[in-house]
Amino acid sequence: MRSTVMGYLRVLSRYCVVVTVVSGLLWQENSLAGTSDWAPIVKAALENLDAANLDEDWYFTMEVLEEDELQMIYSDPRRDTYERRQLLTVDGVAPDSQRLDEFHDKEVKRINDIDPDAAGYGYMVDMETLDLIEASDGYTKFSFVPRVKMLEDSRDQLRGTLLLDSATQHITEIEILNTAKLSPAFSVTLDTFRLGLSFEEEQGENLLRKLESHTVGKMGFFKSFDALVIFNFSEYTRAQP
Repeated sequence: MRSTVMGYLRVLSRYCVVVTVVSGLLWQENSLAGTSDWAPIVKAALENLDAANLDEDWYFTMEVLEEDELQMIYSDPRRDTYERRQLLTVDGVAPDSQRLDEFHDKEVKRINDIDPDAAGYGYMVDMETLDLIEASDGYTKFSFVPRVKMLEDSRDQLRGTLLLDSATQHITEIEILNTAKLSPAFSVTLDTFRLGLSFEEEQGENLLRKLESHTVGKMGFFKSFDALVIFNFSEYTRAQP
């Protein structure tokens, strides 16, 4: 699971934007009573998400929509590390050899760039900042300040929310936004960043169903960008031991 999420965020690197998890909702200074009671439950739910290793334990299909291009990718845990994910089609057509080579090179970089000490949902959510903000209709909502390795100096501009199913005690959504302009790299400004993650129960486990990233900003003085990337996950099948 860790490699899945952290790897997907790097698809925006061509804009020189370090796409790591950031968040932004207005911070509520007055916490509702009960946050401390929920903290162990949220912590366990995050550990449950991190325990689900998609790349090693599951077959799945991934649909990636980026810049009006639709890619279909299949992940097979039986294959070698750099070969697990296979690009099946691009806009419904089988990719040529050049496109397959490019996809392979990106996979190698994605995997090699993973920092095991700064990956996963448990790292993302700083439990010291967890704050209960709403409990109703079977769901409990929390705010938090994310722990972002590449944006530690910008934590005052980062906020996030987490939605917990009160009955199953599973996390169903994590939303991450910025509350002010960010500068993740020299001459790069992010006016808007939103990351939305949704999860669903699949064969007894809580697995990633959708990841949506939207960044709007400027690189240098003239080049503006507005990048929307959507990942949909389906056809999960547990790999046999």
